[in-house]
Amino acid sequence: MSAPVVVEDVLEPSQQELRRNILDMVWPITAENVLQFLIGFVNTAMVGRLGAATILAVGLSGRISQFVWTIFNAIGTGTTVLIARAVGAGDRLRVRRVAQQGLLLAVALVGLVAAAVFAFAPWLLMAFKATPDSLPIGVAYLRILVFSMPFQVVFIITSAILRGTGNTRTPMLIATVTNLVIVVLNSVLIFGRFGFPALGFRGPAISTIVGQAVGAALAFRFLLSDRSGVNLGLEGFFSFDFPLLRRILSIGIPSSAEMAFWQLASVVLFRLINGFGTEAGAAYQLGLQAEGISYMPTAGFAVAATAFVGRSLGARKPDLAERYVKEIVRWGIALTTVTTAILVLGSRVLMSLLTDDEMVIALGAQYLLIMGLSQIPQQMAGTLSGSLRGAGDTITPMISSGIGIWGCRIPLSFLLSKRFGLMGVWWAINIDQYVRLLTVGTKYLRGKWKQSVGDDLQEEVPEA
Repeated sequence: MSAPVVVEDVLEPSQQELRRNILDMVWPITAENVLQFLIGFVNTAMVGRLGAATILAVGLSGRISQFVWTIFNAIGTGTTVLIARAVGAGDRLRVRRVAQQGLLLAVALVGLVAAAVFAFAPWLLMAFKATPDSLPIGVAYLRILVFSMPFQVVFIITSAILRGTGNTRTPMLIATVTNLVIVVLNSVLIFGRFGFPALGFRGPAISTIVGQAVGAALAFRFLLSDRSGVNLGLEGFFSFDFPLLRRILSIGIPSSAEMAFWQLASVVLFRLINGFGTEAGAAYQLGLQAEGISYMPTAGFAVAATAFVGRSLGARKPDLAERYVKEIVRWGIALTTVTTAILVLGSRVLMSLLTDDEMVIALGAQYLLIMGLSQIPQQMAGTLSGSLRGAGDTITPMISSGIGIWGCRIPLSFLLSKRFGLMGVWWAINIDQYVRLLTVGTKYLRGKWKQSVGDDLQEEVPEA
């Protein structure tokens, strides 16, 4: 019999204790997201001084990288949910085995994925309708960037493992170190300082490789230590447990498909927007970056909802799971109200910090003003989706995204852009968020997710 994992926050906490539990989990994620936003903002501002073509090329390469992460998101989501359930049930052996299998599968796949991106870089960028002046820059940048993928995958899955156990502070600290390395190297390599040559757009790609390598080394070392609470070890690490892998993927693939809906739609959307010119594509890219000032601080609420619902249901306490969700939603709305005000009132200032191109600033500011109207429904939908994932229901968030993106965002973008130009695209994106909240909110309120108590604890996990 494996030693139990002690989890105090499933023992019917008072409201004050419940809020403290949420705060303990959310603040490191929020701090990590805010830091990533700020560093990403600084990095984007550096790239923004290299011209609209470079902004677009680097931005499109980033979109392709995010498309790649949909594959590993399936592994990460399934791993987080199953570990949270095992922690709630006090099953230390299952925690260890799920962690081993999630990490093994990700490492086995990343080499193949990176090789494919390197080989097909020109075609991937052309799928986004990269403009002629941005295409060669994007190909060169993306082919350097792929060498950071194995390191980033190790960090992504390690973070998923640790968050499933309730440890959000370590991923935050590692991400802090990683991002600081990247931003410092960007300043040196982009502009050529301290005797280094000015590498221009190649600088951020090289900086990312170095920073992610540092982060992966720190993450894996911590995972192997006793402090992680996972007791990963290398014994049995290299043997595939196919039934467990199927369970991980059965939970994770719908969540990955949810991301894939957006990534595939982004190809269509970027093609439409880039058809308005390089400045339009650059404005959208920078607008997405600036919009992070609103949604990044609250992104941790969805992660917390997944972890607390998974733990509570693993401990067979569905009412406690519902209490956590209600409190997280309230906190999310309050914080989003503040960040939305910053986004709307400072729209032009934010864009001016990212570029000095007046046309890009004007178009991006329009985007931010319209997006301000959808921040609260976006945050609520994200939290409720996270709650359903914690219950093992990754199908509903996938369907919600599919309806919102392909049933609303894409068709409305083409329809409204014919009448209102780029403003029509911005409004279509806004409306999509309300559709998603309606879909996922309806499923959550029906309450059937609470009936999944103990579902993932039926299988015995063999000794590693």
